[in-house]
Amino acid sequence: MRRSLILTVLSVAVAACSGGAGPATTTAEVTITTSTTTTVSSVATTTTVPVPQLRPCPPAPYRLDYLPEGIGADLAVLSVVEPDVWTSRGGTFTTFFGREDGTIAIALVRGTLPAVDWPGEKGVVEVDGTRAAVGPHPDGTWVMGWYNEPAERCDLYTMVFYAPWDPAEIEKVIQGMVRIPG
Repeated sequence: MRRSLILTVLSVAVAACSGGAGPATTTAEVTITTSTTTTVSSVATTTTVPVPQLRPCPPAPYRLDYLPEGIGADLAVLSVVEPDVWTSRGGTFTTFFGREDGTIAIALVRGTLPAVDWPGEKGVVEVDGTRAAVGPHPDGTWVMGWYNEPAERCDLYTMVFYAPWDPAEIEKVIQGMVRIPG
């Protein structure tokens, strides 16, 4: 009898562990019979299957030939950078360009298109022969999104310009982007 109970519980556990990609709940009834009584009990098992980690994308294959005075990749203080809606996507690689005061001026993200849509007007610009959408976002940033063929995850790009920015300077930075091998 006890062996039958153990086999039933093990079969429920095996069935629960062999489920699909998401959390699964399995309920089974176990019947225990002795010489005088019969007891019916429900056993619920929850199995959580972890989501596989995304392979990180390599750095974006772009060089910025124009940056306004006081902005550069060596000025970003990465120890104080708080991930935000633009830079916190799993599997992405972000290159930060800082200001002389240590704040972030630009985030160039490889591995995702803009994480949120922006309701304002968007313009169309060209980044090394590829069409990109760019425009102001209500949070004060300017955002540009584009992709290169074959448009797999690491072919998706977001570039965020953190306030304050003059739109003419943003245009110069975009025009000064050059794709490099990689």
